Amino acid sequence: MRRCSEAVSLSERDPRGEAEVLVRKAEDDANAMRLLAGAEISDEIVGFHAQQAVEKWLKAVLGSRGIEFEYTHDLRRLIAEVTTVVGEFPFDNTQVVALTEHAVPLRYGNSWCVSGREQP
Repeated sequence: MRRCSEAVSLSERDPRGEAEVLVRKAEDDANAMRLLAGAEISDEIVGFHAQQAVEKWLKAVLGSRGIEFEYTHDLRRLIAEVTTVVGEFPFDNTQVVALTEHAVPLRYGNSWCVSGREQP
């Protein structure tokens, strides 16, 4: 089991180093999603891990290019940033962005509003 020894302060951010950590964490979320998808687990839980994996992989793409990424769960925004950097996004944006509907309410409960903006 890995521990959270990889944390860094914001003033010491290294996007490329963060990208390496994010790829490992995204793989963990993807593995959790695969394992849970075959069990009698709610779509919210499976969707949460799917969204987390995609979010972390998108941030890793940015970080691997030395680009500091925003701390956001907004897949639409992250896809736009990645597309700007690499020129394309090879997946169905609508399906990927739909994962946010499973993940964000699970994390924030009713504090997520329909417009897609996080509430304090």
